[in-house]
Amino acid sequence: MGFGRKKRGNNKNKNVEASNGAEDSSKKTQKFFDERKPFAIIERDNEDFKNYYKQQNLLSDEEFDQFYNHLKTILPSTFRITGSRAAAMEILDVVEKTYVPNMQDVVIDGVKIEPPKPLPWYPDNLGWQVNAPRLVIKKSPEFQKFHRFMVTETEAGNISRQEAVSMVPPLLMDIKPHQWVLDMCAAPGSKTAQIIEAVHSNDKLNEMPTGLVVANDADYKRSHMLVHQSKRLQSPCFMATNHDGAHFPNIHVPREDGAPNPVGWQFDRVLCDVPCSGDGTIRKNEKIWNSWSPVAGLTLHSTQVQIFARGCQLVKLGGRIVYSTCSFNPIENEAVVAEVLRQTKGAIRLVDVSASLPELKRKPGLSTWKVTTKEGEFIESVEDIKDMRQRKKHAASTFPPTAEEAKEMNLDRCLRIYPHQQDTGGFFVAVFEKIKPLTAADRITLAREKGNKVPEADVEEAEKEMEIIQEEIIPTKRASVDDDAAAAEEDAASAKKLKTDATTTTATDTADKEEEEVKPYESKPKRDVPGIKEAPFEMMAADSADLKEITEFYGLDPNFPRDQFLLRSDGNAKGRSLYFVSRSIKRVLESKDFSRLQTVNTGVRLFVRQSSPVENGSPFRLTSEGMPILDAVMSDKRRIIVDMNVLKILLVEAFPTLEEFPEQLREKVRAMESGCCIARVDVSQKDIANEQDKVKFTAPLVLPVWKGKNSLNVLLNKKDKRALCQRIFGIIPESTPDHLLQRSTENQELKKEQDAAAAAAASNTATPDAMTEETQ
Repeated sequence: MGFGRKKRGNNKNKNVEASNGAEDSSKKTQKFFDERKPFAIIERDNEDFKNYYKQQNLLSDEEFDQFYNHLKTILPSTFRITGSRAAAMEILDVVEKTYVPNMQDVVIDGVKIEPPKPLPWYPDNLGWQVNAPRLVIKKSPEFQKFHRFMVTETEAGNISRQEAVSMVPPLLMDIKPHQWVLDMCAAPGSKTAQIIEAVHSNDKLNEMPTGLVVANDADYKRSHMLVHQSKRLQSPCFMATNHDGAHFPNIHVPREDGAPNPVGWQFDRVLCDVPCSGDGTIRKNEKIWNSWSPVAGLTLHSTQVQIFARGCQLVKLGGRIVYSTCSFNPIENEAVVAEVLRQTKGAIRLVDVSASLPELKRKPGLSTWKVTTKEGEFIESVEDIKDMRQRKKHAASTFPPTAEEAKEMNLDRCLRIYPHQQDTGGFFVAVFEKIKPLTAADRITLAREKGNKVPEADVEEAEKEMEIIQEEIIPTKRASVDDDAAAAEEDAASAKKLKTDATTTTATDTADKEEEEVKPYESKPKRDVPGIKEAPFEMMAADSADLKEITEFYGLDPNFPRDQFLLRSDGNAKGRSLYFVSRSIKRVLESKDFSRLQTVNTGVRLFVRQSSPVENGSPFRLTSEGMPILDAVMSDKRRIIVDMNVLKILLVEAFPTLEEFPEQLREKVRAMESGCCIARVDVSQKDIANEQDKVKFTAPLVLPVWKGKNSLNVLLNKKDKRALCQRIFGIIPESTPDHLLQRSTENQELKKEQDAAAAAAASNTATPDAMTEETQ
């Protein structure tokens, strides 16, 4: 099937041929916004940048001036409401009905300030833009309240401050809950969070997705940021890994039906948001004005090709792969796309997504562009470079394709997002579908889908691919057939010299990174990062004595799987925390090749072993992150129903005693053994004496609480407790360490007066370890 017979992407969507710029509803507000001078020491002008992009013919002369002038303005703040769909809709309800109405008529110094508004193209109003400058926050009580809400919810992980254009790639991946998804260069993890949410988009059905999300990053420290970013979502379908994306390992995964001959690990969706020069972020990263040169794009081009090409191998036949950068540079964008299309020889094709996100204004990709040397001199071919050493280093793939090639490639289907169109940053996105086999794994999958016998040659080739992936590099230079062997040898040698700024940095920190050698992954834990020690992952036996004890004490549903519990074993702490993983993640963990995978984290922590014994109670307590899973599988044996008045006591007070709760609740709680239980909030009662009872819960509010002999305490870390208390009751909870210690001591004295000394000594209900939620 030749690309030449396909229609080129038409521009039915009027937004593809966008207008010359989106104006704010109030010109006075825009003037007020532009007159701020927080970056006065930075001259927001760079002739090299301007001349380079003018030569690329990105825009007409008139529109280029609009584009360039817009780069000098300050980028508005944008955020995304995160979490499961039910939780996100709850936060959205608070934003739309509590805060935005109060900011409609704010006037500062005679200028009416625009309230926060939803991004017109983001689904379900979950993406927002705030144009208010800092001065407004200082002078307006309404904006101050909203700012405090934002800070609190961001700390709790319910809101993610993410640049608007950065939200686009995951939306174009078209993710379904049953799909396996790989984010190849994931840190810091904002896009990963979007992917996890998409996989869990069926959570209203109370079903665990059969899909999974693997978030990978080449930098060990940054890969731990992925764990922090995804922690609020608490997905048992999530795994964070640490590999050079260009060498992401091959492993065999057991087949879902239990049949022999495990399958090569491939994904339904792959995101290649590759390291780039980041000049599309120039509105917020103002240092780029001083540091920009064409060198960054030229240096990163080969690495970008390698990562993208590896992603094409890892995506399943019929799957979708998205390539993106936050750069304007065609050397990092269309040139990379063209080279990988050339190398894959028709196995992938650009998808026309002009009908997707119709409110998003964008421009089509370029079919031709101009190339410079590292010194900024424009050249027509590699032969124009006089320095022979530089000529050898310059990849021929940076040059535009021929007119015939460009016609077959449909490069106009790429998306270019410019800042002046909708007051955003700059971004490049290209969406692809894999339509032909590219690897032996593809051919094996295709044969099995058709019910055909898998050729032995394909099995052998797949085994070879497993062995050579550490050295395998898809060539980044166009070579003749006679030069293939030499080019492959040269590329394999150069792979060991990849620089950190080409593999581990993002647009926000490329300018400050020093160059370091990145060594190939060696299938063993990193030892060069102090303070972090990885513990191995071990699946827990289904008939474990600990699981039997937990099942009996908490009344777990007999149908809840016992063979999906995971331990992180690191010597003395073995078995302290029990994690739960989905069946899909379990398949990966049980792979005979799992040792190839440098796994940083996976699983949701459900139970934690107490550091001190609990009299007549379970040695394991519940965790807040495990509530969505445990609420559905725990019996009423250790469950209490609380109203809004009781919830207020639990959230506002540090260590409330049982005497502060209603008599009926006291009687039920006292009949329980000491230890954890679940508190479900009954929001039907409206007898609480404040206006905050108007807060609506779109999902059941379920919290872990610790039942002591004379106390009942919610087990939340201080950030989550603060966010929940402020959102519902408008109150900051008691939280000072001195006060907590004082209340803890008072409770201990009360217990000593009411109970025998021996019983009081055996109970640790008033110690900080038992009363506060431990964080990872």
